[in-house]
Amino acid sequence: MRGLWAAGLLLRRLRTELAMIALLYLIVAMTSFVFAAAPRLLNRVFDDALGYAAQIARPADRNLALTLDSMIIPGSSGGIGGVRAYGDDLVGRLPGSVSGLASERVDRITSVRFYVAQPPSYETDVSLRYQDGFTEATQLVEGRWPIDHGMPISVVMPGRGSGDSEPTEPAEPSIVEVAFSTDAAAEIGVEVGDRLAMKLDGSDPLLRNLGFGLLAPTEFEVTGLYAPVDPEASYWTDDTELLQVTQHGEPDHPVAYATAYFAPEAYPSLWASGLPFHFEWRLQVDPLLLNGDQVAQLQVDLRRLGFVTGVAGPGSREQVTILTGLPRILERYAAERALSESVLSIAAIGPFGLAGGAVAIVAILLVRQRRPALTLARGRGASGLLLLGTQLWEAIVLAGGAALVGLLAATTLVVARASPLSPILAMAVGLLAIVIMMGASWSIARKPLGTLERDDPAVLRVPPRRLVLELTIVAVAAGATLLLRGRGLNVEATDGLARADPLLASVPVLGGLAAGIVTVRLYPLPIRALGWLAARRRDFVPVLGLRTIGRHPAAANLPILMLMLTAAFGAFASVVASSVDRGQVDASYLKLGADFRVDAVGLGALAPASDPAAIPGVDAVADGYVDTSAPFASTPSQRGSIYLDVIDAQAYEQVVAETAAAPRWPSAFLADPAGAAIGTAENPIPAILSVTRPFGSVELSAGATFGMTVNGHPMTFQLVEARQTFPGTRERAAFAVVPLAWVQAALAEQPLAPTVLWVRASGDAAAGVAEVFPESRGVVHIVSRYDAFAAIHEAPLGAAIGTGYGIALVLAAMYMAFTIVGALVLSAARRTRDLAYLRTLGVSARQALALTVIEQAAPVLLAIVPGVALGIGVAILCEPGLGLATFVGTSGVPLSVDWGAIGLIGLALAAVVAAAVILGTWLSRRARLADALRVGDD
Repeated sequence: MRGLWAAGLLLRRLRTELAMIALLYLIVAMTSFVFAAAPRLLNRVFDDALGYAAQIARPADRNLALTLDSMIIPGSSGGIGGVRAYGDDLVGRLPGSVSGLASERVDRITSVRFYVAQPPSYETDVSLRYQDGFTEATQLVEGRWPIDHGMPISVVMPGRGSGDSEPTEPAEPSIVEVAFSTDAAAEIGVEVGDRLAMKLDGSDPLLRNLGFGLLAPTEFEVTGLYAPVDPEASYWTDDTELLQVTQHGEPDHPVAYATAYFAPEAYPSLWASGLPFHFEWRLQVDPLLLNGDQVAQLQVDLRRLGFVTGVAGPGSREQVTILTGLPRILERYAAERALSESVLSIAAIGPFGLAGGAVAIVAILLVRQRRPALTLARGRGASGLLLLGTQLWEAIVLAGGAALVGLLAATTLVVARASPLSPILAMAVGLLAIVIMMGASWSIARKPLGTLERDDPAVLRVPPRRLVLELTIVAVAAGATLLLRGRGLNVEATDGLARADPLLASVPVLGGLAAGIVTVRLYPLPIRALGWLAARRRDFVPVLGLRTIGRHPAAANLPILMLMLTAAFGAFASVVASSVDRGQVDASYLKLGADFRVDAVGLGALAPASDPAAIPGVDAVADGYVDTSAPFASTPSQRGSIYLDVIDAQAYEQVVAETAAAPRWPSAFLADPAGAAIGTAENPIPAILSVTRPFGSVELSAGATFGMTVNGHPMTFQLVEARQTFPGTRERAAFAVVPLAWVQAALAEQPLAPTVLWVRASGDAAAGVAEVFPESRGVVHIVSRYDAFAAIHEAPLGAAIGTGYGIALVLAAMYMAFTIVGALVLSAARRTRDLAYLRTLGVSARQALALTVIEQAAPVLLAIVPGVALGIGVAILCEPGLGLATFVGTSGVPLSVDWGAIGLIGLALAAVVAAAVILGTWLSRRARLADALRVGDD
């Protein structure tokens, strides 16, 4: 009976602790929601990233094409029914993971190549083709669509005649109706109604080693001309042979390769000739059908696929080849996904650790406030086992229920593909909260009754067991930080991908925890010194506040630890997010070399309609001359080529001043041309060369000379500096950069016309820049750095890094706020009692507020500034191992500290503490003096 009475006493206390219970419930529910929602959000991000990777790839790369060179019988239904049935059988043999990606299938049949016996224009080869959806994607401009005449093509095979006589040929030629595009017809000189006498082109790969001889008289009759309904439609992507003629041969002897459309009903007549065909069954992969969970199985199935075999004709077996770039897309995506998971794991561990700290602080302080009641229950017969059982029941109801609520909210509110990790993480949060709550009650439930009334031990009197544990944490944090810097965040997993090491991913949290432990153990020394100095003053508020911290170490230690963790993680997250964002901006500058780059196609000169510098929003313009394959020779016998940039050095410096593309010119580039015979061996032109040189180059050191040809004029240059990269050139490409003023001086009689402009302008100036070249549309290529940045910044995986760290920073601040507010609310009873005593001695409300401020100022000063410094230091130490370059697009990502954001973090943390102080003071004032002085009445 006494045990039941004690349990009832503990349960009745819940009615008087609604604020504390609500705070604990809110923290657990919010944490469960965050960690149950995180896998679902990551699924959405990874699905979007996979779809994005497939969408930006060329359709020919992401689609699957099953190809076969053979002869497939038309089938009983005629037309191309046999070809479709054969394709159905092939697709049916594909793994379900592969065939399920296809939104539609396009069947295509291409004949051998023929040549026109008497071409209207110049030598012309023609192939016949049918493909699904063609008549819907085009419109007839003239004539009609081809039909089948039922006249099979005959092929005269060598040795088919009797004896030595020549085989007989039919009196009338076979007619095959075809249609050409308007562009192709204009190029090869044909019109509707023309008949073209055709011969077999023996150089066609389909005819090699097959022994085909002469083609019986055959004519292609042009019955119609067509044009595409939408030339930009995806139907024509990477497949314009039915629209345009391709040029082959030599410049003085061109050959036109044209493709004509034939009716599917004509296939049996063409098949009767015995000529082979090239068959394609193209599966159009829909990026929206891809999701991250398919990747592993898809990679396995695509590797096993290799080729498919099928019966192509009576008694023959042919090999069907599958052409696709999907494995490369998936491999690149899987590697980037693994790296993003690694970097985001740091953002996840930070809030999780802070959430555990918040729950621990609230649970410890909750048990501390219950200490009188627990002591009373122990004194009246309640066993330690009963107290722990009651606490376990309460923890299961509160923490378990809150975890389930968080899981339900995440499942309902976050619309994304489900993840098995969501319930696991939600239950892990609930279990962690239960363990923490039980651990907070353990010492009171298991201590002997005689020691329960003792005050907290002094801060410096640390039990040896705890001291060893704390020193171990500090040592592990230091070792993990050094290991992360040296080895990197990722380790190679069994699937060959880089995965995050959990220990290394927790470095920011471990660093903050270790620094907090050191601070907590050392801060009593300055507090005692300040208390000794404050005792010399006549007022009592400072000395009383400092001594209160000393008498109640947990009230100061726990906020210090949480503030330190939050400040360190917040600073680390801010540095990583700002570094990624700044790195993406730098990458866009390095890719283009300016805000806008205007290039003339080939080596044609730019002819702007007006002065680009007069465009609103344009700040500076530099012109230059670019030759993508300028002749280069480091020795008289070398015949190499190099990417040549001839730049107006002074103007370009103004264009890219204070950006990542700032050129840092050698002094020779900024000097005016001097001397006679510029560009000769006696007076060479200064040049910057890439470290990578054209094939056959000899070693060139500073001061060495070499030759290049600029616009047909051989010149001599002198190496003044070698560089790995230069803005606007590809990485690891061979390039040369020379000053425009020197080259113009060498070509005084025939100055270079600019072929490129670099423009410094705001994003709003894009339309104005494009309007400067209206008469050169189609010849001028204008690229915007702002578009390049958007492409990098909006890529799903790269955007997830900045968003993930931003969310983690907000969550860290919220957990810290919960912790500080909870600590003040839970210690409000003690503060109210102390202030009640002081009010009877005449302490004013202003002095009471000052006392509270002094109690909280020390944790703030001892945690925020060192915590921020620690977070920045950890980011600097760990940057080489984070692998941020994958999400930036450059080989290196220099750390960028946004001091404005860091200052905002510090102010926000200080504001949270200030709000907590105000709330705690308000709660203390609400209590009546008589109630506060009733000590021990529960």
